[in-house]
Amino acid sequence: MKVGTIGSGMIVDRMIEAMKLTDGISVEAVYSRTMERAVEYAHKHAVKKAYDDMDDMLADPSIDTVYVASPNSLHYAQSKRALEAGKHVICEKPFAPSVDQANELFALARQKGVYIFEAITTIHVPNFKIVKEHLKDIGEIKMVQCNFSQYSSRYGKYKEHIVTNVFDPAFNGGALMDINVYCLHFVTGLFGEPISSRYIANKGYNGIDTSGVVIMEYPGMLAICTGAKDSSSPNHAIVQGDKGTLRVYGSSCGVCAHVEYLPTKGDMIGKKDADLSQNIGVDQKPHMTYECETFLSVIENQDEETYQALCQQTLRVVSLLEKSLHQI
Repeated sequence: MKVGTIGSGMIVDRMIEAMKLTDGISVEAVYSRTMERAVEYAHKHAVKKAYDDMDDMLADPSIDTVYVASPNSLHYAQSKRALEAGKHVICEKPFAPSVDQANELFALARQKGVYIFEAITTIHVPNFKIVKEHLKDIGEIKMVQCNFSQYSSRYGKYKEHIVTNVFDPAFNGGALMDINVYCLHFVTGLFGEPISSRYIANKGYNGIDTSGVVIMEYPGMLAICTGAKDSSSPNHAIVQGDKGTLRVYGSSCGVCAHVEYLPTKGDMIGKKDADLSQNIGVDQKPHMTYECETFLSVIENQDEETYQALCQQTLRVVSLLEKSLHQI
């Protein structure tokens, strides 16, 4: 896989480093709106080619895959341009603001004989899979709590009425699209599509959701996904069953750094705190490497089963995002 990137910033920095750590992937080029910025970014990551014309990069025969990590509102249009150029696409979360747009991208990929993936770390890391494997150990599941709250470095400017992309509705910003999407992937990756959902948000002066809660109903179970860019909290994901609890902690559910099993309250009587939990997670590599490995494997092996499962997972979350945006 030979990749050209669109976008810059911390998440692109991390993805480029993850790609470099993945055998079979090389980053061949970067695109930015100005050549000065493109050259600077290429030099930073020791990438050979820099482009300030997207069409020129898309026409480069040495590139077979494009990583789209521009502002959220540009994901759909730029992914579409890359697909039309016959490139595989890795599109950063959120994949698209509507199911219609998501389906259009998947259909175009099929027409062009290429693949398009959502770059969402949650469902690819080993510790997420460990949580999924241990659901059977905690009995009948009653509650799921996910909290990914991270005070934005741009929130101070927002309070001064200086609106940047992440707090701009025109750029599909806000806590739901930018941060709570990880929680939605965690829950739907484990339990599928809910019966119903409702989004309740704290809205800023321009209508953007600076924080909010998605409440999802499943048969016999509720899931609550909290995402905030106007405040912080220790990030966690907790799955509560009548025979035990699974807890993801030490990071967001996009990383799933640590996983532990906790017995039910009745099983704790007479035991010391140290005996109450059991670490069941594994030490992970840099978390973005796992999605890179999955995308590469699907392309090289033309693994339609895995690809279709990823497409359906993306569509579940896009459907929730679209519905939630309408609710605010």
